[in-house]
Amino acid sequence: MNHNDGIKTAILVDGGFYRRRAYACLGDLTPKERADELDVYCRRHLTERINGEKVNHSLYRIFYYDCEPVDKTIYNPFTKSNVNLGKSPTYEWTNAFFEELKKKRKFAIRLGQLAVQQANYNLSQKAFKKLCNDTLNFSDLSESDIILNIDQKGVDMKIGLDIA
Repeated sequence: MNHNDGIKTAILVDGGFYRRRAYACLGDLTPKERADELDVYCRRHLTERINGEKVNHSLYRIFYYDCEPVDKTIYNPFTKSNVNLGKSPTYEWTNAFFEELKKKRKFAIRLGQLAVQQANYNLSQKAFKKLCNDTLNFSDLSESDIILNIDQKGVDMKIGLDIA
């Protein structure tokens, strides 16, 4: 077999993980810049070396799995106020990012939903450890010590259908 026959390759991206990791490692970018970055990152994986020989794979499709951002109003127990997530910068950025991905050739966006009815706030791992180690008092907790947790629904099913 000639290694340059161009094996058809599908790339699956865990969108929520990618967005968090890219932000943490590569910084804050505009939706277009982040979409371009993901496109380049995925396409770099189409070339590899096998036994010293360069092998090029042809791209079948990039499947991007994520959830639509929440546009609901949720009660924050720490601030004792309602938070309209639909007016947050994250909501606007995420929708703009999805629009940029839709413009990309060979990208298939698969969106699940977030289980908003089961949303809850949790202590961050860092704050929890400090409370347990007595290096933080309960009265010293700040809003940044709690994290909104919303589980996703339907994404795993979409991955399974695409693989089958």
